[in-house]
Amino acid sequence: MSQSAGQGRWLIRLIVIKKVLLALVLLLISLAALFGDVHYAQLSDFADSWGQADRQFLSAMAQKGTVLGPTRLMRLAVVSGFYALLILVAAWATWVGRRWGEWLLVGVLALALPLEIMHALHEQSPRTLVVLGLTVLGLVLTTRQALRSVRGH
Repeated sequence: MSQSAGQGRWLIRLIVIKKVLLALVLLLISLAALFGDVHYAQLSDFADSWGQADRQFLSAMAQKGTVLGPTRLMRLAVVSGFYALLILVAAWATWVGRRWGEWLLVGVLALALPLEIMHALHEQSPRTLVVLGLTVLGLVLTTRQALRSVRGH
């Protein structure tokens, strides 16, 4: 039983690491959206100059920002920043063994599940199905760990 609990804890830590990486990406998206909102009038110029400098990723992001418009860019910045901070708090609290952190991590995983189901239905590819499967697995594992913590095992 102890080996099973240790293995479960190791898997939870792996889920936490994955979520921290996701949170960092979301924070970068939030900062990019905020930058795009502040410099919205210059986004098409940025896209052109980055495209000419063979920075296709930056160019594509700037193009998407011009399509979204300044209001939606600001909303994207706020929502992705808030979600990233929520993930980081849940990850930290789970990592240090706070029971509420495990439940917050369960909530974060459950919050992402409907979006990932919709994405998997819209874009049926092995990648989306793997991401959906990992989210479901993470949700099951963290819920079991949180319930185990409540019972005192």
